[in-house]
Amino acid sequence: MSVSNNTISNLSAGLKSVHLSKDDNPNLNLLQQQIQSEATGGQQSRITRFFLNQPTEGYTLFSHRSAPNGFKVAIILSELGLQFNTIFLDFNHGEQRAPEFVTINPNARVPALIDHYNDNTAIWESGAIILYLVQKYLKENGECPLWSSNLNEQTQISSWLFFQTSGHAPMIGQALHFRYFHSCSVPSAVERYTDEVRRVYGVIEMALAERREALIMEMDVENAAAYSAGTTPLSQSRYFDYPVWLVGDSATVADLSFVPWNNVVDRIGINLKTEFPEVYKWTKHMMRRPAVVRALRGD
Repeated sequence: MSVSNNTISNLSAGLKSVHLSKDDNPNLNLLQQQIQSEATGGQQSRITRFFLNQPTEGYTLFSHRSAPNGFKVAIILSELGLQFNTIFLDFNHGEQRAPEFVTINPNARVPALIDHYNDNTAIWESGAIILYLVQKYLKENGECPLWSSNLNEQTQISSWLFFQTSGHAPMIGQALHFRYFHSCSVPSAVERYTDEVRRVYGVIEMALAERREALIMEMDVENAAAYSAGTTPLSQSRYFDYPVWLVGDSATVADLSFVPWNNVVDRIGINLKTEFPEVYKWTKHMMRRPAVVRALRGD
């Protein structure tokens, strides 16, 4: 999605200003933490203070201002109406390597989530967190608006979720890295990852287009014959801009997991509106959801 000068989310602002050092050196980060500790007279860090005095209810999300995967989890928490607080880690001060944080996330990355309702259970990796949340919600409430009680639909939703976490997000991340943050210019890498992102969007575009055609043929019965014969284009249907979803008749985590990355893909030169119109309409519908707006703003 294109982003105007008036930033609509902390994610966009964070990605604009993020600065990655050339050397992600754990020893240097540790030294910086030691220096900071000495400068503050050995006072406990905010991460240590948090883990010593954890809340007794709600959820705590560990994220970063420029981390789409953290905002992805925030969207699901917000959509489900769950009580949560976000701690945006300061990578410049090495907070992601704080011993307490590494205890709950050995990968020392974001996101990570603590469920204070469930004996401070910690979950890491965005896909695992999302599955935990919807499965727990379903168990406690008998139904979940972003999931399904049907095993076949659960499988389809999970497939798209894993596709997003393994094929969509990493490719955009690599394209961003080689375009903006790599120590030297590698045009072939930029091209390779950008092309792969386009291939991934082609998969989603086809799936949504098929859903669009099925919807129009089902809902626009009086014109179905003309659409089938090709005498009337589908674009003339009053249902052409009606929302369609990857699985079922309403948005699920299969759809919403793509939102934060779709929100920054213009930074690698991909225009969803012109290149992938179904993906653009799909994203636009999700970006207008109040819970999504709140999550992207960091509310």
